[in-house]
Amino acid sequence: MRNSSGKIEVLDAVRAFSALSVCLFHFVCTTREFIDNKFILQIFANGKFGVQCFFVISGFIIPWSMYRSNYKLKNGLVFLAKRFIRLEPPYLISIVTALVMLWVRNSFYDDQGVVSADISVKQVLYHMGYMIPFQETYNWLNSVYWTLAIEFQYYIFIAFVFGLVIHNSIFVRIGFYVFCLACTFLGSDQFLPFWLPFFLLGILLFLFKTEKISIYEYGAVMFIAAILLLFRYPYMMVVFSFIPILCVLFFENVNVIALGSLGKFTYSLYLFHSIVGAPFVNVMSHKANEPLHKFAIILAGIGISLVFSWVIYRIVERPSQKLSSSLKYPVSG
Repeated sequence: MRNSSGKIEVLDAVRAFSALSVCLFHFVCTTREFIDNKFILQIFANGKFGVQCFFVISGFIIPWSMYRSNYKLKNGLVFLAKRFIRLEPPYLISIVTALVMLWVRNSFYDDQGVVSADISVKQVLYHMGYMIPFQETYNWLNSVYWTLAIEFQYYIFIAFVFGLVIHNSIFVRIGFYVFCLACTFLGSDQFLPFWLPFFLLGILLFLFKTEKISIYEYGAVMFIAAILLLFRYPYMMVVFSFIPILCVLFFENVNVIALGSLGKFTYSLYLFHSIVGAPFVNVMSHKANEPLHKFAIILAGIGISLVFSWVIYRIVERPSQKLSSSLKYPVSG
């Protein structure tokens, strides 16, 4: 039986798995001349698909929360404000941290063959509104930020179309499904439409779990979506995207203690692992030749990332969560 709060217990573990997958991908596969075993590189390269797990989770949990809060279109600005308050403070702190780390790198490692990076005020300002994809001059300060832009585009999208998502007419819903699936052929991977089918997987799960659609509708649309995904995207990306779905369907109330605890601050871990953990692994990689030493460095990188992220969670992310939760939708008269 689901708990009275409506919380899906297993999702914290899935979030933790997804975040750790991305961490290991960056530590193992993007650190130059560190790991040279092709088999190991091939295995951990799949970790980057943890991003698609997050897309599916957002596709599910955001409408799930909106539905339980009796969201209406007129609440759109409040909904976006809640998401902004929840996510922006850790993001801004991560930008400041990234700038500090870049300054350290430019100041102390220029003489060691590390390429310096010139950061402009305009580039930083483009980060404030997730606007980097809308221009071609500047790059993200942190390689994971592009997914935050996709997520925020999704929040705007779902704020407007939620009424269509839960519409009683099957024809309206079919139109919505077709639109989401067709969007994969529009635009680049820096914008929501390219990734919308993954969010649709989560939306379908939400509709099924709330009994808004039958098992037959759910199965049919999921089958069509899976075929399209396998045709359009790498098959391991599709495999990863089904992990949260299977966990919610069959292990909804399973609380994996270690991963469940970690799952509470995966947003901070996702933001900061490539800012604090990856530089540590990169610096130490030049001092390690033995496999055991390399393993220890990766483990230490994860440990540093976890500790730093937990501190950010306690002093920034958790207060942001509470402030966001305190903001309620106006009660209709």
